[in-house]
Amino acid sequence: MTGVGNCALQKFNAGIVFACVLGLGFSYYAYTVEVKKEQDDSYQPLCDISEHISCTKVFMTEHGKGLGLFPKDSVFNIRNPIYGSIFYTLIVILSVTNNYTFSATTVILGIISNIFSIYLSLILYLYRDICIVCISMYIINVVITFFAIKKFRKFQKLASGDTHKKVK
Repeated sequence: MTGVGNCALQKFNAGIVFACVLGLGFSYYAYTVEVKKEQDDSYQPLCDISEHISCTKVFMTEHGKGLGLFPKDSVFNIRNPIYGSIFYTLIVILSVTNNYTFSATTVILGIISNIFSIYLSLILYLYRDICIVCISMYIINVVITFFAIKKFRKFQKLASGDTHKKVK
């Protein structure tokens, strides 16, 4: 791998890892808000701004666990922030290894995360609520997918030997 190619891959990796760190932070915040709200109904987190701009209102719905897809007695009916934490951790692990297969897997997982983001944003729309934490994570998922695609395309160019050097 050329020095230029490796430098570009490292920049994409840094973008992915930075986005994942933000995602982990938001996932942790969402998890703590859910737990505190469950323990104390009078708890008012910073993300509850008004009646229709409220993260706890969204977190405490049936879609706040298991993405709203699994029955209540299912082992997969866990808090959504746990899914987020697993996703962001997995993406970091996959992205720090400059491997074509891992890069392709990161793109696929990024696309899947965006599909779930669209699904959950439609749920927000149906509830007529705005969840700042949720929307932030949706944006982070788009950013991760963007960098993952750029990295994957760079791998494809490097594999084909197409470096697009300018001629002076």
